Amino acid sequence: MIEIKRILDRFDSLMSEKNFDEAERLLNYWINECEATGDARNRFTLLNELVGFYRMRSEKIHGVYVSSELLDAVKDMELEDNVSGATAFINVATAYKSFGMTDDALSLYEKAAVIYERDLERTDDRLPALYNNMALAFMDMAAITKEKNADTYCFYSEKAETYFDEALDILRSIKGSENEQAITFLNLADLAVLRLGVEESEETVQTYAGKAYELLEKSHNDGNAEFKMTAEKCIPVFSHYGYFMHANNLKKFITEDFYES
Repeated sequence: MIEIKRILDRFDSLMSEKNFDEAERLLNYWINECEATGDARNRFTLLNELVGFYRMRSEKIHGVYVSSELLDAVKDMELEDNVSGATAFINVATAYKSFGMTDDALSLYEKAAVIYERDLERTDDRLPALYNNMALAFMDMAAITKEKNADTYCFYSEKAETYFDEALDILRSIKGSENEQAITFLNLADLAVLRLGVEESEETVQTYAGKAYELLEKSHNDGNAEFKMTAEKCIPVFSHYGYFMHANNLKKFITEDFYES
């Protein structure tokens, strides 16, 4: 049996060093070792990591191939109806979405949702994370169909709004979820622009951006460990919508945190 924690720690270290070639070699080497020794459980874990790696690197050909390997592993290990399998579905779906395979992504997200909604507590933060991902996929489909089919576009855009709202509803009941709530509000701002256009959505975007900023400010003041990573994702969005004061304040918070540490 391989020492999976040691391998994952080494992988994280290589990723933090941006040594991507060596990180890829590490995962592939140990996946092959697992195959040679019949270690299906650890192979499953490493395949999940490799799918995420190829998604992050935007390597579609490799990513789709490894995603297929992971889906086969879910089936072979009879994980298709439990949370571990559902999490693999989400991992593959997120990769597919990043590769432009949104229809395939939605199919897997929906399979995962059936399992998560049945087996997870409603306050489990994995559920709103799934709903946010599903909403983003529906929003992509709405953008694709907007000029082609009005009924289909309306269906997808309404689905996106429903899942964003559902994610927010759950997140509000989870302590320390300000970062995730902020991202959801900015996603809703993007959806408003898609549905209403830039000018007509200006007031709605202002409301959502204001709520997102307030949540991030609270997260920073509370010392939330995830604040910096979330702020770095949100700064370009605030700048894109012209909320430069919010963006600059978040940059200042990050700088202050850096020097304080």
